[in-house]
Amino acid sequence: MRRSLWLAGLCCAAFALSLLYLQYYLRGGPRIIDATSYFLEARSLAAGSFSFHVPDPSAAFRGRFLLASADGHELGVIFPPGYPLVLSLGVRAGAPLLVGPLLGALLVLATYRLARALGEQPKVAMLAAMLSVLCGALRYHTADTMSHGLAALLLCSALALTLEARSSAATLVAGGCLGLLSATRPVSAGVALLLVGYAVRRKPRRSWLLLALGTLPGVALLLLQQRALTGHWLGSTQLAYYAVSDAPAGCFRYGFGAGTGCHFEHGDYVSRYLPNGYGFVPALRNLAVHLRVFASDATNFAPLTLLGGVALFKHRHSPLALAGYAVLLQALAYLPFYFDGNYPGGGARFLAEVIPLAQIAVARAAWDLRLGWLAPAISALGFAVFAHHGHEELRDREGGRPMFEPAVLERAGVEHGLVLVSTDHGFNLGHRPGATDARLGIVVARARDDAHDRELYERLGAPPTYRYEFDLKGRSAPRLVAYEPAPNRRQEGEADWPALMVQGSAYPTHYPCASGGRGLRLLPGSTVELPLSPSLAGEGSLTMGWLAKTGEGARLRLRWGRSTRAEQLLLPGPGCSAVLLPGHPPSVPSSLFIELISGEGALDYLAPGAPVTR
Repeated sequence: MRRSLWLAGLCCAAFALSLLYLQYYLRGGPRIIDATSYFLEARSLAAGSFSFHVPDPSAAFRGRFLLASADGHELGVIFPPGYPLVLSLGVRAGAPLLVGPLLGALLVLATYRLARALGEQPKVAMLAAMLSVLCGALRYHTADTMSHGLAALLLCSALALTLEARSSAATLVAGGCLGLLSATRPVSAGVALLLVGYAVRRKPRRSWLLLALGTLPGVALLLLQQRALTGHWLGSTQLAYYAVSDAPAGCFRYGFGAGTGCHFEHGDYVSRYLPNGYGFVPALRNLAVHLRVFASDATNFAPLTLLGGVALFKHRHSPLALAGYAVLLQALAYLPFYFDGNYPGGGARFLAEVIPLAQIAVARAAWDLRLGWLAPAISALGFAVFAHHGHEELRDREGGRPMFEPAVLERAGVEHGLVLVSTDHGFNLGHRPGATDARLGIVVARARDDAHDRELYERLGAPPTYRYEFDLKGRSAPRLVAYEPAPNRRQEGEADWPALMVQGSAYPTHYPCASGGRGLRLLPGSTVELPLSPSLAGEGSLTMGWLAKTGEGARLRLRWGRSTRAEQLLLPGPGCSAVLLPGHPPSVPSSLFIELISGEGALDYLAPGAPVTR
């Protein structure tokens, strides 16, 4: 009874600390783009679907990490659905941000149970549970809406239940954890499957069958999402997204070689570390960086984490060795992925799932070395002296607060209308799937500063409209400003990213002379489809703005719709230019197909009339 009370107290402490982290470091809501995307996906699932409907123009809603249907009217978040499904339960209950702290509390219990299942004494298991409570990285991963906290809980639970093997029901639940993990983080599920397979290698076939049956719901969930968003049961949502949003073709992949690494999503990283593709040296760097950062993540202090190696060596012939295998397998499993994924606060997040196993090894080492309860004190001191700097950097980055806060609308007394946001984070946090009538509720869309804003405004019936102004440098608080989109007949190229149809590669690029400072870059041999704004349909002539960064110019092939004859254009470089397009846009809604035959460059804009001579 006393031990149970201690364990309950530790679970409550983890819950409270994750809540404090949410308020102090995250400033009350999801912060990084992945977290906001999971939040939107959870809202979509809470509304009953893997995707959500958006009205025309779909370019006012399409954006980063969203996969669109062929007509652009259905959007779905590309991340695996396991964690968003769990988070959607919190959305339905009206308290989504309590889900993470609850997972943090359960993870303390799972760490204790796994330590006991590995044959450790209750005092060692309790010590590991205390390290879980004090771990800054786990407090982050159970405060922000990221999937790693759930993944760690599922991996630990599956392994503990399998090792304990108390009943057939427990084995079935272990399989359920594996299945949900496969729908949460598939690569980590592969590691968990190897560990669980090792644990049941000598058990009867019935155990294998029960495990397999338990995985079916989670696997089915992943397949259903892929079918809903890509049209194929085995179609990867992330591969489908990067195929139309980044370059070069096939850049986002699990493997090595030239062309690995996406130029838009991870451009700075790729140019710095992967100039010749992803090979042995970059992979070795990733492995070293992951392990170095992980050493700090697990206990807030790398030397304390390294003590776990002492226990793993000393007890290499005991079940504890499984903890060492787990860390090594997790590190190797993510080695073929080119991006290291590290960031302040989140640490080496690809290894976050095995933090509890490292903590168990450290607890055993502390007990063997007679450090005992000194280990939690060192961990707490490690956070206070060293680890907290990364969490403060996370707190202060990108404006120092969530990029959309409902309280801003509440203070302004806004209960219905159109709200335009300027960030992907803000859209993900503000948009409510199913909210398409601005007379009855709030429709959150993207501010494109072109014809799309006015078109959406008119299609929604000219509702009260506002801009959500957010300062990325954190110099001023966010505010809501009344706004009516002015009539605008210019259509920016980058506003249609990700494009509805891309053969090859197209992604946004920056250039000083471009309208708005950006354009939609095409790689040679690529074709992109741009739906025309109604304000441009039926015009006698259209001008296309083009930007080039080199002097080689570009040769384009264009056609209106799929059935008209294609025309070729030669465009100069470097710099920005404007050219009168051949032919006339049809008077009915249509698309302009642009193919870059040779050279380089980006679409700047489309506008009515002839080019203005300067």
